[in-house]
Amino acid sequence: MPEISPYKDAKILINERVMMRDRAELATTVYLPLEGDCFPVVLTRTSWNRANFRDAALEFVRRGIAFVAQDVRGRHGSQGHFYPFDSEKNDGLDTLDWLAEQEWCNQRVGMYGDSYMGAVQFAVAPYNHPLLKALNPRFIPGDTWQCAYYRDGVYSLGLTFSWLILDVNSPNSEEYLLPLYNVPGVLRQLPLGTLDEKMGCRPSPAFRNLLKHDTPDEHYDAWRWRDSFSQTTIPTLMTGGWYDYYANDAFLNFAQLQKSSDPKVAASHRIIVGPWTHGLRYSSELGEFDFGPNATQEDDHNIRWLDCLLKGGDSESFQKAPIRLFVMGENLWRDEWEWPLTRTQWTPFYLRASGVLSSQTPENEAPDEYVYDPDNPVPTTGGNHSVGPWTPGLYEICQVGPYEQNRVETRDDVLVYTGEVLEEDLEITGPILVKLFAASSAPDTDWVARLCDVYPDGRSFNITEGVIRALHQKRDWENPELIEPHKIYEYTIDLHATSNVFKAGHRLRLQITSSNFPLWARNLNTGEPYATGVEMQSAEQTIYHDAAHPSHIILPIIPRA
Repeated sequence: MPEISPYKDAKILINERVMMRDRAELATTVYLPLEGDCFPVVLTRTSWNRANFRDAALEFVRRGIAFVAQDVRGRHGSQGHFYPFDSEKNDGLDTLDWLAEQEWCNQRVGMYGDSYMGAVQFAVAPYNHPLLKALNPRFIPGDTWQCAYYRDGVYSLGLTFSWLILDVNSPNSEEYLLPLYNVPGVLRQLPLGTLDEKMGCRPSPAFRNLLKHDTPDEHYDAWRWRDSFSQTTIPTLMTGGWYDYYANDAFLNFAQLQKSSDPKVAASHRIIVGPWTHGLRYSSELGEFDFGPNATQEDDHNIRWLDCLLKGGDSESFQKAPIRLFVMGENLWRDEWEWPLTRTQWTPFYLRASGVLSSQTPENEAPDEYVYDPDNPVPTTGGNHSVGPWTPGLYEICQVGPYEQNRVETRDDVLVYTGEVLEEDLEITGPILVKLFAASSAPDTDWVARLCDVYPDGRSFNITEGVIRALHQKRDWENPELIEPHKIYEYTIDLHATSNVFKAGHRLRLQITSSNFPLWARNLNTGEPYATGVEMQSAEQTIYHDAAHPSHIILPIIPRA
């Protein structure tokens, strides 16, 4: 019999052991309302210790909903071996079967959670377990190679280092004195394949395997969920943040959910994207910016969604429109009915001579040049990613959110193209692409693009960013090819999605460079593999913007009527 802990707001069963089909027992804590015998249930399965969910649990318990928090296999109190995502389908379905047998469960179950807790929902969603009535996966990709552990072929060093080394594979937290380690110094060491040992950790199989599998091969089959989303019949609320790594993936996941063959099911899904990073901050402030009093208006959306769906409501009674967006700059929430917005005006802005960004096409203009030295990379200065303050030593050099960019825009290896002062507000809402014509002296290199909002006082704040590795120039991800030095190639850089109003008096700005470290691993410019490369060389980079090579950014402009 599990221990029942007395608490003024709930009955807490703190030592439940839920047996899986292979006899492994997963540690589970159950929070029950004080009044009543049978309840709807919210289930959270986590890799970050179920003990952290007491406050969240009590929010649901106060609403008459039981809350169940479970450590996934091999983590904290649970038995078995942990390897990311590999056991989550079977273990998730077995846990739902266990819930069906509990006398306090009324057979209506919802799930929610950020990051890995979203992935465990993806793992069971296509199987439509009869207990599941609502899902809320938050801040999670649908394809971990395309945008998570890699970003269009570039290794996500900050993410994999913070999770697969510092969290998953570090020694016991009481003994692990992370502040004593020189994290910036360790991150600069080569080869990358031994960073786990250099941080005093055990070898991390997941970290090392990701380095070895640098194309989207079969290794990612269990980590790629989006293709199966159209099979789920469970109403799903997708949550994303404009400054998270996965804002665009939230829309791609949502679009796949809407491909259900049943129109009623397709119409039951919702998406909300706010001024958040990897998880809610419950504050209007992020990075060096304050989004105003409206920013926190939807911070309780998960509670309202699950309370509605588990108590007989439907998606429309939660939110009529399928899409709710926070429009930055204007700092207001807005409902929409499709994505991309049908009223979008896809508008190119061209790179021009003397650092100009213009709606006018270029003529015969000389290219711009810079030297990229991987031994002196451009430092990560804010951004749209999932490294957070829970990673001391790393977060200080890999901040997230909007930060002033002037400190990096003065570097010789960062090209800056700036538009004219805007005479009226300009809204950009939707996915953004950069078409870049460029050449390099190296057989491989990286190209980074970043859209910024320049204020009347000259401060430049990052809005969204993207990268591509040169050997993926054809975007044929399974078949990378080294480039021919000094040959001009056309690169497509995906800056993913955003929503921002550039106010009158502001200016648009596009940065072009070749590194963003330590968010993304440095390209050594040699073509050596990530896991084993140790030799570095500088690359002479040339950006073309003439009539034959019109480098430009394609912006989704929304009429302001």
